[in-house]
Amino acid sequence: MKIKPFTPIIISLCLFGIFLILPSSWFSGLITTKTLEKQRIALSDQVLKGTLIQDKMFRSNAFYPIYGSSELEKDDPFNPAILLRDQTVYSQQPFLIGTGGSTDLINAIELAAQYDNLKGKKMAFIISPQWFTNHGLTNKNFDARISKTQLNHLFNQKNLSPELKQRYAKRLLSFKNVYNRNYLEKMSKDNVSETDHYLSSFNTTQFEKIEAIKSRVPLSKTELTDTEPITAQEASWQAIRKQAEIHGAKHSQSNAFKIRDEYWDLIKAHKRKINRDYEFNAHSPEFKDLELLVDTMREAGADVEYISIPSNGKWYDHIGVHKEKRQKVYDKINHTVISRGGRIYDMTDKDYEPYVISDAVHIGWKGWAYISEHIAQHMHR
Repeated sequence: MKIKPFTPIIISLCLFGIFLILPSSWFSGLITTKTLEKQRIALSDQVLKGTLIQDKMFRSNAFYPIYGSSELEKDDPFNPAILLRDQTVYSQQPFLIGTGGSTDLINAIELAAQYDNLKGKKMAFIISPQWFTNHGLTNKNFDARISKTQLNHLFNQKNLSPELKQRYAKRLLSFKNVYNRNYLEKMSKDNVSETDHYLSSFNTTQFEKIEAIKSRVPLSKTELTDTEPITAQEASWQAIRKQAEIHGAKHSQSNAFKIRDEYWDLIKAHKRKINRDYEFNAHSPEFKDLELLVDTMREAGADVEYISIPSNGKWYDHIGVHKEKRQKVYDKINHTVISRGGRIYDMTDKDYEPYVISDAVHIGWKGWAYISEHIAQHMHR
């Protein structure tokens, strides 16, 4: 039998075997400070569904994490990642973590997976009112946003209390496709032994190696990648807010709701009655997820600036979701955070202020200017 035709296969199998037996620590060096700088506004899966980049980011004092959802992706020159760009003025650079569908539980799991790194760490968490729907986080969004590696890291956090681990396990069991239900059942009853693990050590090692390698893959561009600042570095916050109003007015000339023109075109193309009655539910299951997140951050000793953003009040009035209904959710968000020991920057009194929201629900322009100022103050507090 001739071996030469099989040489490439044999070499591939040997290399794969070597990869499997190498320790993950050999790959951790692939995530460098330069990697973090590139990933800062990338909103990549390696950040959102991984653990290694966030771990490295929290171990550095160079970054200020901002957790949220789809508002982080918008090409807005007043986004703090763009506005707080001068490293000689701001001691840390904003690091964006979140995408569409990243609601309270998604963010809570990401943060709980970093629990042992959180004590004293400053960060912001943006709470969007449209998360508080009749159904809360769906199975589809859960499957798309959470990885086995994150859950494994969560349950391996040495200092995360058994009570919180039980609460996470019980909540995770409500999702039909969640991995390793047997382990979660045991954890929910505080009945795990030292030999029980969410992932095996072998699988954990392989996932970490793959994640480290992927962190070096060239990143696709986001909307923020080519967004240029339009304000002078030495401008006052009053001047920046004025510039945001001018910019917002320029980009929302097509309608009376101060909605950016591109989004208004999409609304007009819809041509059907817009039904958002399922939003702003004061009894949404999302509130329990917010409680879990705030309790986790308090127990970890993190220095979190919770930011409660409004909706476009004029637009929501127009589609029949009135102020009274919205206010109940705003008030309950505020109460949930404060009653559980959190500190909140409540922007919901700006529900009708022009250019704070750039479409129906996404913070933008003047809203980002307010938030950027608040984050800058928090950095130096």
